Amino acid sequence: MSAMDLFGDGQDELTNEEIMELMSKPNPHGLEPFGSDWEKEMDMHPLFMDDVPQEVIDGTLDRKKWPVLASHLDMMYEDDDDLEGSARSYKDDGNVEYKKGSKEGFIKAIISYTEGLKKNCENSELNSQLYCNRAAAQFSIGNYRRATQDSEKALELNPQYMKAITRAAQAQLKLGNIKSVIAWCDKALAIDRHNKAMIEMKVKSLQKLKEVERNERKQAAKELKDRRKNEQLLDAFRQRKLNLYLADLEDEDETAEERNARLLESLKSSSSHGQVTLNEEKQLVWPVRLLYPEYATSDIIQQFSETHCLFDHLSYMFPPGGESPEWDEEGEYTVHKVCVIYNSGKEKVELDKETSLLDLLVEHNIMIVGGVPTFEIYVKDSDTYNTNIVAGS
Repeated sequence: MSAMDLFGDGQDELTNEEIMELMSKPNPHGLEPFGSDWEKEMDMHPLFMDDVPQEVIDGTLDRKKWPVLASHLDMMYEDDDDLEGSARSYKDDGNVEYKKGSKEGFIKAIISYTEGLKKNCENSELNSQLYCNRAAAQFSIGNYRRATQDSEKALELNPQYMKAITRAAQAQLKLGNIKSVIAWCDKALAIDRHNKAMIEMKVKSLQKLKEVERNERKQAAKELKDRRKNEQLLDAFRQRKLNLYLADLEDEDETAEERNARLLESLKSSSSHGQVTLNEEKQLVWPVRLLYPEYATSDIIQQFSETHCLFDHLSYMFPPGGESPEWDEEGEYTVHKVCVIYNSGKEKVELDKETSLLDLLVEHNIMIVGGVPTFEIYVKDSDTYNTNIVAGS
């Protein structure tokens, strides 16, 4: 039943108020009027629903939950002792709806084919067609798994049914199951080895399968390479006995392997400026953060080899007589004037600028948070230095 069946042919158009009044009144079929949650109720109406309820397909429709849909199905056909004739009528109705080419038509077609199957007639060929047609309608609304299932049921009744095999292959192609597509193509070609559509689909699928397998091999090789790199990185941390921060978990049963995986993930995700790596000379290369408390700004040195010292990088950043950063208006920050401080949170320690990064990390047990060693830079004997370092100590 359409909206026109309820409201006429449109010659005497109803106002919005009249429509709402009709919606609030009982109708001749004994159904309840629309309530306050009318949008949800509209979605459950066969004219407006986006998909076929699974209960319809399973034959377990709850009439209380779906009163309008149940009445709609009841009104489509009266009970008929001619089960085959009734099933065939449902099939014909479904074909009419399917040919409309709209989503609403496909959904109504699924309902009709399902009702035809529920007749349980003894004509296996007809039932096979109902399953195959329902597979086509399911495919048309993107239900590719259901389309495959219906195609398989059609083939149980008619193993030579080429349309069902083709539909299953197309559905599996949409799902990206390339090996399954090839298997369906082989099944079709075993029946008709000259089937051009199946030959083309198999050739394309074989090409796609080669591409997928090649990509899988590349991914497997990359994962193996990454795993070896991670193992080497963890070994380097252990050998140097570095103080890498990792938040404790409440789970006391965490294994060493799980902890290592969590540590590597924290190194990967904590820094947007790169992460520690192990170079070809088996040296750790870190991103290092320099803080300038006096000006509330900072720098990141993205690749700082553990064999280098802070003096090397500071000489490049603050050369004597060179151009100063914009924030250093007085030109006070030069390599010979600045000092490097490690702030552990409990104490502030002045570091030797000409000692290698590795030796600093180990000797002072510097905690590395987020995979980035961090240091504070001050101008020696400046007011900020005297306030934060001298007075603070």
